[in-house]
Amino acid sequence: MNIAKLRLRDYRCFDAIDVEFHEQLTVLVASNGVGKTSILDAIAVAFGPYIGAFDEATGKHFEPSDIRLVRVRETASNEMEYAAKGVRLEATGFIPGSMFDELGEDAPTVWKRALSGPTKAKTTMKDAKELGDYGKRQQDAVRTPGADPTLPLLAYYGTGRLWQQKKLMEGKLPRTSRTIGYADCLDPASSYKSFVAWFRYWSTNAFKGQLDASKAGLAYEATEFDHYIESVSGAVNTCLAAAKWKNIAYSLSREELVAHHDQYGELPVELLSDGIRNMIGMVADIAFRATKLNPQFGSDAAKKTPGIVLIDEVDMHLHPQWQQVVLQSLTAAFPMLQFIVTTHSPQVLSTVRRECIRVIRKTEEGYEAQMPSMSPLAREAGDALAYVMDTHAQPQMPLLEEVRQYEQLVRAGQEETDVARLVRQRLDVAGYEIPESSLVTWRFLASRNMRSGV
Repeated sequence: MNIAKLRLRDYRCFDAIDVEFHEQLTVLVASNGVGKTSILDAIAVAFGPYIGAFDEATGKHFEPSDIRLVRVRETASNEMEYAAKGVRLEATGFIPGSMFDELGEDAPTVWKRALSGPTKAKTTMKDAKELGDYGKRQQDAVRTPGADPTLPLLAYYGTGRLWQQKKLMEGKLPRTSRTIGYADCLDPASSYKSFVAWFRYWSTNAFKGQLDASKAGLAYEATEFDHYIESVSGAVNTCLAAAKWKNIAYSLSREELVAHHDQYGELPVELLSDGIRNMIGMVADIAFRATKLNPQFGSDAAKKTPGIVLIDEVDMHLHPQWQQVVLQSLTAAFPMLQFIVTTHSPQVLSTVRRECIRVIRKTEEGYEAQMPSMSPLAREAGDALAYVMDTHAQPQMPLLEEVRQYEQLVRAGQEETDVARLVRQRLDVAGYEIPESSLVTWRFLASRNMRSGV
């Protein structure tokens, strides 16, 4: 299951926008307030009928606040009204078992959802029947002995994923149904506590199996609990390689999740930096959901589970060096998933092909989501800033004019003049440090010009 295109009408800030998605990775780029997060929210609503078909999950719907507000007449009080037709979306994607799939055709399925007004109306389901029916078939298959359907993963991670954590009732695990992998999956808040509870459950049972085998004098044979732990730990190892943390485990002595580092040893995850905790929590949650949804894949669940993952600000709390590998790490750990992410990071963009980037802009004709004019792949971050984000590589500050003035004075052989000393003094007071390599170059050019009589 995937999404190829999304059409939005009268949704939040958008009067109209069409967005096409790459089959594996799409990176959304825009200025603040232009609507990157809104597009992720709309995708979550688009797949609400599928998620809502499962016992352990709740589908997502439009809210009245999603309907665009418009000014229908000029008033001093800035009077605004809801858009006349309400909010509408049309999604295009591949749904396994759909009419086209059954016919052996490669054509996508189109489904629609709408909310006509702020009151006395509900988000429609009738034009998304094929998607909802697919969810119902999957739920029925889960209840059928021996069916073992492959359940596509859907998950949304918002900017509050580190702090806005869902509560876990009295430390108890919910039902053991595999469809627990869909619980709160479209809620951008974190389900980290739920993951830790399950990881503790798996680890305790794996340890008990090892202990029982040891007492009986038997060789221990790995169980499903070991496979589940391996699936999650393997995904985390892939994504944390840049930070050199690895092998997350549930410490029975500490009674908390720990991670290992060759230099720092074993530390509780809660004591690690925000960036590492955020990445561990998100990656572990994706792998946990994949493992719960498709336990038949065992330790390969993270690598074999298909689906869609939405991540707002994928670079959040990450060091620039880690930002340069985060997307490659995610796609390596979960090769069957379609990732749709947002970012403000030129370091992230410098690792992405042009066809995987959508720049969202507001033009005189309306909103658009287009590929950038050039590919930032393998280029310096400054190129990504300039050609994708329409931002200068250097901050536009008055100080830069004095830097340029000082450079011209030195290159002209006037470094020891009163004017040059005064400019240099102002730069020093402002805290600007001129690299020694730059001074050497400018002085060399000055001496060469003097020798040539320029």
